[in-house]
Amino acid sequence: MMYWVYKLLCSCANHFPAAVNRRFAVLLGLGTYLVNKRNRKNVCSNLGKILPAGTQPGVIKSKARQVFINFYRYLFEYFSYRDTDPEKATQSITSEGKEIFDGLAQKKQPFITVSAHLGNWETGAVFMDTNYQRVNLIIQPHQDSKLNELFINCRKCGHTKLITLGMDIRKAFKAVKNGEILVTVGDWGIGDDSGLEVLFFGQSARFPTGPAILAIKTGAPLIPGFTLRNAAGNFTVHIEQPINYNRQAPEAGQVAEITQKFAACLEKYVKQYPEQWLIFKPVWK
Repeated sequence: MMYWVYKLLCSCANHFPAAVNRRFAVLLGLGTYLVNKRNRKNVCSNLGKILPAGTQPGVIKSKARQVFINFYRYLFEYFSYRDTDPEKATQSITSEGKEIFDGLAQKKQPFITVSAHLGNWETGAVFMDTNYQRVNLIIQPHQDSKLNELFINCRKCGHTKLITLGMDIRKAFKAVKNGEILVTVGDWGIGDDSGLEVLFFGQSARFPTGPAILAIKTGAPLIPGFTLRNAAGNFTVHIEQPINYNRQAPEAGQVAEITQKFAACLEKYVKQYPEQWLIFKPVWK
């Protein structure tokens, strides 16, 4: 069922003007907010922890509706990239801190950039593909094979190589060894029991440790970067300094330090753009 829904959205993304798809995103977002009670409850619960104490329920619901709308905006943009020249796609993207990436790329030094489901992370991947060579995108496979194929086909733009989480992750270590760039997200599986407990918005939340382990095992700098949607409909890629950590500490301590620092970095941006954090599962339990 979900495959055909996404297939229809993909068709719309490539047959209608962007302005029309933006209107579709609003209608679909509001409709999904109304009918999907579980996700609506989860988003409102998360926003209740993110927004300032005392925020009125009406404001929380308004922000939650915007989360659903932004999710469909992301989908339409993502599906449209398949038939869009990457250089043309990046015309709507500005950046802050790009000199950090540029300095490492000029030295041919491998690095890992870690993002989140914030704004449009796929737009960030297009930005990386257009500006840098030898880029590898680590992706989470969908359980539905047809849906997985649909999303992978949309990602096959530009020159970026895809690495699927699982057995393929060995390719990530090989890529860094060869001086290449890794792009991943650091909030896959957030809230799952398998994650590591860190402080997030003043409360304990479980974050995945994959990015930290990659950084420790490869020795490559781990650099947070987030692609945020602006009011004008364009994007800004915000690039942070590499995460510093005590490399002399036991590995478990290094993982904990890196994961906590990434959580703190993500918190800063989610606090500014709560309606752009597209997480539909409960983060705090």
